[in-house]
Amino acid sequence: MYYKLPTTLYCEKDCISRHASDISSYGQYAYIITGRHSAKTNGSLSDILNALKAHNINYQIYDRINENPSIENIMEAVSLSDKKCDFVIGIGGGSALDASKAIAMLLANPDKDENCLYDNSKKLPHLPIVTIPTTCGTGSEITPYSILTIHKERTKRSLPHKIYPSLALIEPMYLNSAPDTIIRNTAIDALGHLIESYINTNATLVSRMFCIQGLNGWQNIYRILTDKTRNYESYEKLMMTSAFAGMAISHTGTCLPHGMSYSITYEHNIPHGKAVGTFLGTFVDNADSDMRDTVLSLCGFKDGHSIHKAITELCGTVTLTSKEVNTAVSGMLSNTKKLKSCPYSVDEKVLREMYQRSVIIQ
Repeated sequence: MYYKLPTTLYCEKDCISRHASDISSYGQYAYIITGRHSAKTNGSLSDILNALKAHNINYQIYDRINENPSIENIMEAVSLSDKKCDFVIGIGGGSALDASKAIAMLLANPDKDENCLYDNSKKLPHLPIVTIPTTCGTGSEITPYSILTIHKERTKRSLPHKIYPSLALIEPMYLNSAPDTIIRNTAIDALGHLIESYINTNATLVSRMFCIQGLNGWQNIYRILTDKTRNYESYEKLMMTSAFAGMAISHTGTCLPHGMSYSITYEHNIPHGKAVGTFLGTFVDNADSDMRDTVLSLCGFKDGHSIHKAITELCGTVTLTSKEVNTAVSGMLSNTKKLKSCPYSVDEKVLREMYQRSVIIQ
């Protein structure tokens, strides 16, 4: 058995100010990567700037990361960097954090271009990365993954490089200003990570330990998602469940629901968590009885249908055309990595049944 998690993680009140000295240990010039709005709204950008100023650390800000960032988005951030930075700080949801990893690798390899992003023939170094999550689902603050949109392929794909952040700082109260739809969609993404990591050919006792920790409290999470009254403790629960899920998939990777989600996110601009959650119920139902019953018992659902019903009540349904289903099935059949991670046999018939039971087909 093998498990590696080189990221140092803190989750507490006033997390950034408490660990400003840890941030300063990575150098004297930071490149801050974030989106256009949320980091300014929730106070995370202000907090990190105050921490940097307190330690006389210079910085540059790139605040144009798009939802589901593309290769072009990454290359623009790299081109606008003044190339002086010692480390990268990612602030935001999975899009900003994933982008910060790709940018940190490219900045550490100035002789490389975008072609190196998906070239795994050589292990490439990357600048140190500090991650500050402001949503509760991706776990990207602690995983080595960076998933980018590839327009020419009309889908999203994970980089083959393992780019672990050095430091993850989790401030639960950043969720306080997040829209309810963001909290729901990202929390469902975390549920997907937990389930897909448990029902996975790469699962070990250690990775499943994190899954069990996260799934065991899912009924509490469900109540938090349906209750409009939230406090620090509920935000902390959401953030730590996401982190546990990230710890799990750092070892196993994700499985079928994530693979099936990418094309519909691209084609319909459906939030990632909702797209993943659409397929979780059928994914669980298809698993062997031991894994299926364990997952259902831990997260408090009767069967896969009840999982699907709960998720659609939280996030809504997905509608596809028959042509889109055909294209998606064909794409999944060529996704050997996701198919290999699934512990049960998957062919065209199985995939079509999963789509038929999960989405509305017109």
